[in-house]
Amino acid sequence: MRHEDVMGEQLARIVDLEALESSAGPRGRHAIEVPSGWEGSEIDVAVPTRVACARCDGGGCDACGRRGGHRIPGDITARTLRVRLPQTLGDGVVLRFVDPFHALADVGDGAPLAQLLLEMRRGSAASAGVTRVRVTIVPSTPMRLSVPPPMPTSKLGARIAAVATVAIALATLVALVAGR
Repeated sequence: MRHEDVMGEQLARIVDLEALESSAGPRGRHAIEVPSGWEGSEIDVAVPTRVACARCDGGGCDACGRRGGHRIPGDITARTLRVRLPQTLGDGVVLRFVDPFHALADVGDGAPLAQLLLEMRRGSAASAGVTRVRVTIVPSTPMRLSVPPPMPTSKLGARIAAVATVAIALATLVALVAGR
């Protein structure tokens, strides 16, 4: 069995596609473009306060109250998602986020989105609200080794005796376990 097949089976146990599709909660859709040089990178996506309804594609249905979309409450930091782009976007990729703005559930300004479909495709520039996460490498500071001052002879003898006692105890324990 191929690795991809095994991974698919494992994911199928975790994600029930039928359950996701049958979910009655609000489902939004947001499309973005990213430059092809960003593939494989992490990006931050600031989702706008209004997204199209993924069920009717903005036409108006019972799920969106015939509005064609859903309002997402909260400030921009609460509506920002961090996403790792696939190594290749091909003709486009759609990621499904379940309960993407859990923290906004208590705002009480409309039902929070049950799912967000994030459509990503290559473009000449990043869409508004999309930024590439820059990995910052902090240069390491040189290590300074400090040598402790020499121990007085009486403390050195006590430390050697303590180490010897621990070594004997460990050897006895190993002998007991090996004898079973």
